[in-house]
Amino acid sequence: MNDGRRALAELAHVEGEYLFLRFGPIERRYQLKNFSEEDHEYVRNWSTKARCGACNQPLTTRTKKAGRKSYHLACFRCVACGKGFRGGDRFQIDQWGNLGHVEHLAQLFDCDSCGRLFPRKGASRNQVLPDSRVACKQCRDDAVFDLEELKSIRNETTLILKEVGISPPEGAIEWKLVSRRELDNEAKRIHVGGNLKGLTVTQLRRVTSKSETTTSFSHKVYVLFGLPKSELRSVISHELMHVWLNERGVEAPADVIEGFCNLGSDQVLRQDPSRLAWILIGNMQTNPSPSYGAGYRKMMAHLQKTGWPRMLAEMKARAKKP
Repeated sequence: MNDGRRALAELAHVEGEYLFLRFGPIERRYQLKNFSEEDHEYVRNWSTKARCGACNQPLTTRTKKAGRKSYHLACFRCVACGKGFRGGDRFQIDQWGNLGHVEHLAQLFDCDSCGRLFPRKGASRNQVLPDSRVACKQCRDDAVFDLEELKSIRNETTLILKEVGISPPEGAIEWKLVSRRELDNEAKRIHVGGNLKGLTVTQLRRVTSKSETTTSFSHKVYVLFGLPKSELRSVISHELMHVWLNERGVEAPADVIEGFCNLGSDQVLRQDPSRLAWILIGNMQTNPSPSYGAGYRKMMAHLQKTGWPRMLAEMKARAKKP
């Protein structure tokens, strides 16, 4: 895409009504309807040509296929050793089109946020986080370690959730950026398991005076440090949904609770233009977890039938009676 004088961005991917433009290492999602007819014609022509899963250039007659992607012969190679794959070679492919020999996976890092495979050799020190999680360059450059930056993203997320009826918390929230070990320890303390990236702990206080009872809430929300902004938005929105449920005393099976909270992540990610946000939505759609995956898909199907007002009313109806 260009302004008639210079290229502004590279068209990287087209999926339905959306296109992804690459600005340096970052890909952003846009709705095609917002572009000019000239741009529509460019996208139509671009889409008619099969593209290489590695370099994104048009494919020639000699290609190799892996998963849903096809590659130039020169691009069909291991990101660890640089050698091309031959018949019988076993390899792994990530969601970004990167390929690695199975026997060379020990020479590769797997980004904890986006799943991108990249060589250990040449990775910078700061790509291995203090708690031993690893981040590709793109996710590391976008990582959040500052509590003030987290709170700014939280404010944006709160407004998006408010649009569908998730009112801001009544009680105060203490936000904590923590390591994997700290998060896991907090989870064990309240008997919660799983590969968590966020955790909400709510305290309820009831005071009775002259036959009148008042209820107040306070919350601690633990979030892993070093998450890229798109993933952080997803985690924050999920935890804010937990806060909403906790303040209403909602009780339900795990698949209903976690599936509902992932609806908040979905709502926020769909307004995030990054390619990572799109991949995170796809991960929820294919997640095999009974709670976070199947629960999300069940609750999403119900939401599409009922809409947010009825969905929220139904969740409130699950509140534990005092």
